[in-house]
Amino acid sequence: MEPFADVITLLRPRAIGTKVIEGAGRWAVRRSRMNLAGFGLVLIGECWLTVDGHKPVRLAKGDFVLVPADPGFTIASDLACEVVSIDMEGALHCQADGVRYGDPDLALEFKQLGGNFELDSANRGLLGGLLPTLVHIQASDPAAGRLKRMIDSIVEEWLADRPGREVVVDRLIEVLLVEALRFRSEGVDVIGQTGLLVGLADPLLARALRRLHNDVARPWSVEELAKEAGLSRSVFSERFGQKVGVPPMQYLMDWRMALAKAMLPRDAPPLEAVAVAIGYQSATPSAPPSAERSVAHPVTSLAPQPDKQRPAATCRSEVMSLRPLIQDRCGQ
Repeated sequence: MEPFADVITLLRPRAIGTKVIEGAGRWAVRRSRMNLAGFGLVLIGECWLTVDGHKPVRLAKGDFVLVPADPGFTIASDLACEVVSIDMEGALHCQADGVRYGDPDLALEFKQLGGNFELDSANRGLLGGLLPTLVHIQASDPAAGRLKRMIDSIVEEWLADRPGREVVVDRLIEVLLVEALRFRSEGVDVIGQTGLLVGLADPLLARALRRLHNDVARPWSVEELAKEAGLSRSVFSERFGQKVGVPPMQYLMDWRMALAKAMLPRDAPPLEAVAVAIGYQSATPSAPPSAERSVAHPVTSLAPQPDKQRPAATCRSEVMSLRPLIQDRCGQ
């Protein structure tokens, strides 16, 4: 699978609801930081969106915006307006009938269709940082039309009281995330951000990242990954850290732990099986965990992979020596 598809699969986005935001006159509202992600599509008019830590972005009709992380943000008709904080808990209960800001007596000037979704709490902290804080796709971008059709499908399914509605909407949200993130054109605002999207936009780093995700059972080292990218070890390490936001080996460690966290609540395999599945089959009791250079087996491979070079009892003993690390990092 592609690295982004892998990450989205482990984040398991779950739809919370869709809503319509309308505005007239001068208005500005702020939503504080919550453990929710969101998306929006401007249907009528324009507005300003200011995500914490970023410069204001002007959204026009047909523009799509995705906020995969959970920062606070302000949406306004005018940046000079006095900002009013909104009750987000109450706003979550507003579905397609929506909310209206500004002067209720004026004709409608702004309309946006949006929705909220939450990411799996087990891996949100580990993997959420790999996603950009803000993605802005302008109406002129070819991706905008595809995303609008997808949002229409999400809204239609959400409003219909049909069997399996939640499952269908959650799968559509997953596809929406991948679609929005993979269409990186000039209209996608990732300037000044770090993360997996920025790393994959670099052709050399993308080669290494894809090889890592396609063969996660391999005992990768920085040197081997640098060779895949066609760069020297030092240049690769610096470039990876600058664009992805974490050092290469930290990325490997976090990915292993993400796989383990996904396995434990879902299938409850033995701890030894989890340890082996995330790449600890060549660990030794005396070696510090930070020295490990192997990575996880694919999430679909839950059975232990015994080391054919050593007796099974020795493998079990070495894997069990990592119990404190796995329990600590996986929250068990």
